[in-house]
Amino acid sequence: MIAQYGSIGKISCDRYGSGAVLERVGGEDWRLQKFPDSNGGFAMASNTENSNSSGKPDRRDFLKAATAVVGGSVLGLSMPTISVADGGRAVPVRTLVGAIRWDAWVGGDWKVGSSVNRTLSPDRYQFRLPFYADITRPRPVLVEQDFDAEESGAAPAGWKVSAPPGTVVSVVEMPGREGKAAYLQGTSTAAMTRAFSAQKGALTVQWQWKEAAAGKWSAARLCGGSAVAVELATRGDAGAKELVYRTPDGAWNVVQAVADDAWYSIKIIADPAPPEGASPWVDIFVDGQRKVHNAPFRSPTATLDALTFGTSENASCEVYIDNVRAEITEVANSDATTQRVMDREIKYAKQAGIDYWAFVYYPQQPLARARELYFASKRNGDVNWCAILDGNFTSNYATNLPKLVARFSDPNYQRVLEGRPLVYFFGGATADWVVKMRAACSQAKLPDPYIVVMAWTAQSAADLKVKVGADAVSRYATGMKNGQPYSDLVDHETSLWDQYAVSAGDVVPTVSTGWDKRPRYDYPFPYESNYEVLKDEWTQQATPEEIAAHLRGAVRWNNSHPSNAPANTVLIYAWNEFDEGGWICPTLSELQEAGRPLRLDAIAKVPRSGIRK
Repeated sequence: MIAQYGSIGKISCDRYGSGAVLERVGGEDWRLQKFPDSNGGFAMASNTENSNSSGKPDRRDFLKAATAVVGGSVLGLSMPTISVADGGRAVPVRTLVGAIRWDAWVGGDWKVGSSVNRTLSPDRYQFRLPFYADITRPRPVLVEQDFDAEESGAAPAGWKVSAPPGTVVSVVEMPGREGKAAYLQGTSTAAMTRAFSAQKGALTVQWQWKEAAAGKWSAARLCGGSAVAVELATRGDAGAKELVYRTPDGAWNVVQAVADDAWYSIKIIADPAPPEGASPWVDIFVDGQRKVHNAPFRSPTATLDALTFGTSENASCEVYIDNVRAEITEVANSDATTQRVMDREIKYAKQAGIDYWAFVYYPQQPLARARELYFASKRNGDVNWCAILDGNFTSNYATNLPKLVARFSDPNYQRVLEGRPLVYFFGGATADWVVKMRAACSQAKLPDPYIVVMAWTAQSAADLKVKVGADAVSRYATGMKNGQPYSDLVDHETSLWDQYAVSAGDVVPTVSTGWDKRPRYDYPFPYESNYEVLKDEWTQQATPEEIAAHLRGAVRWNNSHPSNAPANTVLIYAWNEFDEGGWICPTLSELQEAGRPLRLDAIAKVPRSGIRK
């Protein structure tokens, strides 16, 4: 609220706390006592002064600040009249827009970086690759064959065939199914082998497979030289018919049951040389479902160079093979470890009106690298920053806290409400951590930090806020399942703003730009043990206009709920959670196909200003 005092014309503004006073000193001359600066602190100015050369706010700054506080009409500027039903005045305000940064984009030379690159390497996910990504293998497909154009009765083209007397290896028309397939039959070993260039990195190999009578020891082998890295077969064991794979000790482990005359889609991902010296491993999928994860190779090999299908030497067997594909698993490198990339990111964010990045604060390398590049950038004053603290930070809280608090006085650290440093806790917080942070700020003669705790439900957020003594609540992200439309996500998240406000009081609304974690199902992260649920964790992609409309709704919510959003900021999920499905950072496909960062262009058009009582 603002109020006018006496005939002199003195105006105060509660919105900015005590001391924000605009006073007429004669004629058209005014003096503004303590107006808010860009960091949430206060500066002094008068519209009769022009002392910019001294580093103080000049007349333009004064007019800008005064307009932000009370509207330009009191200064003789052309501004619309704003009326409020209760007879008071309304205050023009500006909402701060932040965006979460998760900085795993540091190349494939470590396990998380390699996982990130693999999640976005498949064709269907490459549209999410960040603008700085390199397509390292533009022709990743080593084998792709459906046999349909080949001559019936002939040997499969490009395959080395072994067909002793009494066996068959040929292309055949498929009864009851359109097209052709490779057919292997015999009472002794028949085989077909496809060689390809030796690969030192991970491969993804897929095919379709059917046995006329299941469990007859038909087999598939992925090899490197003379070593069999991965071996799959079918067997009949005590009446059960099973797909099995072989372990290093020669034992067979069950993948799943199989049936006669039934097609199965098989996919294996095999890595002979994982990052950071990990042991070679294979994942096995059947009909799109992962059945085996991180199994060891049958025999060690540093490369992969051939795929073989065969029949048993001891049983009469008929097997059909179709739609064979082998491709390099990791074809992209999203390396963001250069100053040039960071400077471009800052430029893009500034142009879109992003006020600050909320860095998930990693003390350790290489995840700290992005934050260090931001600090080193000559542009770092264009976009502010603040910290999101999770277990990586809090696991060594006593060591990490002083380093963070020392950064609170940086001119580009984001502040709210009379200069209070903005801090988010994600994944839990304790009263002890909060007390120690406030005490450290007090000792450093810094304003009390504005502490926001993130939780997945309104009640858990409210409980945590009370338990630890935080100031506000928020949420990291919101997602829907099984391909629900983005509009459902928006409706749900909008309702969450109200729920969090009712339960906890002060809120920083989250604006989720999407949710699709299926890439992490195909290529699980080392730390994500519950990967099985991720195949259902996806929402349909949002258009840039839908994202902008959702942000506009959050700004309006803040302005219509001033008592619940005193810090007047919203938080976008996310700047760069590409493989989780939430991003606004420009992508390679946007810039190549449209020549513009479409999501940021839409966001830039969203007004940040609004009216509060």
